[in-house]
Amino acid sequence: MIEFSGDAILVEEARQIKALSRIADMIAARKGVKLVLLCGPSSAGKTTTAKRLAIQLQVEGFSALSMSTDDYFVGDERNPRDENGEFDYEHVDCVDAAELEEDLSRLIRGETITPRRFDFQKHVGFRDTSKSLKLPGNGIIILEGIHALNPKFTSHISPKNKFKIFIHCPKELRFYRRMVRDNYYRNMSADATIAMWPKVLKGEERWINPYRHEADVEFESALPYERGVLKPFVEKLIGKVEAFEEYKTIPAKKVPGDSILRETIGGSALEY
Repeated sequence: MIEFSGDAILVEEARQIKALSRIADMIAARKGVKLVLLCGPSSAGKTTTAKRLAIQLQVEGFSALSMSTDDYFVGDERNPRDENGEFDYEHVDCVDAAELEEDLSRLIRGETITPRRFDFQKHVGFRDTSKSLKLPGNGIIILEGIHALNPKFTSHISPKNKFKIFIHCPKELRFYRRMVRDNYYRNMSADATIAMWPKVLKGEERWINPYRHEADVEFESALPYERGVLKPFVEKLIGKVEAFEEYKTIPAKKVPGDSILRETIGGSALEY
């Protein structure tokens, strides 16, 4: 039976923090970076990684502004459909490229914008007029999303202003992360996630993986101990899973509040 002590868990979390610290050092060393493009497939941990990287950039003396391509979804009226006439939510044209690039360009020029948001209940985008965004002189934008490395969104932004990161995590782990997350946050059944997964993978092969080689650096988000954490959540949804049987269950309370796993199981200490 594979088990992890409390110290072992903290060591693995520290390895990820150290890796992010090194990436922040790389960004700081490259003069002129104003936009960090953080891309990865579904459930790779993009949102938490963006938050943690923002902290590391602050240590380097930068002010980090986090944005998501999800806020620029076009909505169902304009969303592409697949060959069966169903909504294709993995398609690159789910995101309004022109609007996103315009906002990024204005921020880099030092202008103030009204942030774009997306209502996932109504499936419509809107401008949050109660807030404004402006990039300070020492500011860096972190844009995260499955299409963040696609040049369609930043073709008019100078390469010297961009730093590209690809987040990697094995498909098997991402699948179980997605299943648990969908159930916890969206009240989706395991069957619904299972049915959706082939479409997700098809979208990755078409829209994400072709741009992986353009990344300046890759970040590994898988944690050696996470199967022990996910085990009870997965078993509750679909019963015993062979890949998890040899792992001793790890109580969720042992997972640090800023862990990538908190994006899946809830209880994060980070503000989303």
